[in-house]
Amino acid sequence: MRVGASAAIAFLVGILSASVVHAACTGSNGRGWGSGKGAGKFAMSASDKSCRIGFTNFIDDKKKTQVPATQVTVTRSPKSGKVQVTGKGLVYTPNGGFKGSDTFCTKNTSPKVKGTLAGCITVTVR
Repeated sequence: MRVGASAAIAFLVGILSASVVHAACTGSNGRGWGSGKGAGKFAMSASDKSCRIGFTNFIDDKKKTQVPATQVTVTRSPKSGKVQVTGKGLVYTPNGGFKGSDTFCTKNTSPKVKGTLAGCITVTVR
């Protein structure tokens, strides 16, 4: 009985830790990615440690569809943190103690759509 309770507590702590580690940023990828001038703006709390940013999308207005651009190359790294590409999007992690704005740029493609999306994302850490 004690082992089962300990395992359940460890499981719950793991779930809570995972949600805090990659908290979602508030903001959006913005517009202009198709022209190479994408301008995303996000905000996060320093207590969140890092935040998850979704992939930009290829948008077909006629078909009313969106295709995530999941193949991402970081073309300009952030100066006050790091960005990691994951299967669910990008994860921005500021350097310890950093508060302010940090910018990184990407080039995004998808095997399902011809073309490239490009732009920069600014994350403000409060």
